[in-house]
Amino acid sequence: MSRHLKTYPAQRYWPIKIKEHTFTIRPASGPHPLALSIPLGMILRDTLRIAATVSEAKNILSEGKVFVDGEVRKDYKLPIGLMDIIYLKPADTYYRVMPDRLKKLALMKISPEQASFKLVRIMGKRTLKDKRVQLNTHDGRSMSMKVEDPFDIKMEYALYDVLKIAIPGAEILERFPLEADAYVAIIGGAHNGKYGTLIETPATRGAKRLAKVAINGVESTVTLKYLFPIGKGSPIINTSEVA
Repeated sequence: MSRHLKTYPAQRYWPIKIKEHTFTIRPASGPHPLALSIPLGMILRDTLRIAATVSEAKNILSEGKVFVDGEVRKDYKLPIGLMDIIYLKPADTYYRVMPDRLKKLALMKISPEQASFKLVRIMGKRTLKDKRVQLNTHDGRSMSMKVEDPFDIKMEYALYDVLKIAIPGAEILERFPLEADAYVAIIGGAHNGKYGTLIETPATRGAKRLAKVAINGVESTVTLKYLFPIGKGSPIINTSEVA
């Protein structure tokens, strides 16, 4: 993989002007894929504008003033993706990365209470030894837990369900299943950045299956892989104030 990335083939939703520079920041390997993330240095320079150059962004990070999901981060190439929590220590401000109609990914300003937890979606599940099950989430986490019957298809944690976890620490606080009456964020497709209430899900959870969602009172069909539960009946996170 190339260590460099030219501006023109970069993601169109990134906050950069393709005619100003030949090269831009290429995200390092990390919890989010290149197509679904923004480099941390770019967020500091182009989105929040607390740094004028990449060098200034590097200096800010080197001083330990930026936290991601409760941990100090110093790599300006760190890929930042959906639902990540960013804390800027000098300004004492918190942001959550959310889906957005125009920008695809945008920062939502949140309170310290909202920043005490994160929502992660289950993207994979595998059986381990000693009656343990490993859950893999959309942000690269792996969680192992003891269960009574790891082969029970009705076990509590299922593909595309969302877990509310503590930040930092990653303790599971609550589960939001992908089922009727779930309040969902739409994270891709024609309705990306919209919110609605899940009416009906298909019998099986294939990524390309279609689900029925009420968006602003209108019933629509949305591909299952684009649904991200953020509450039961109503959202538990802020969905406004784009940075």
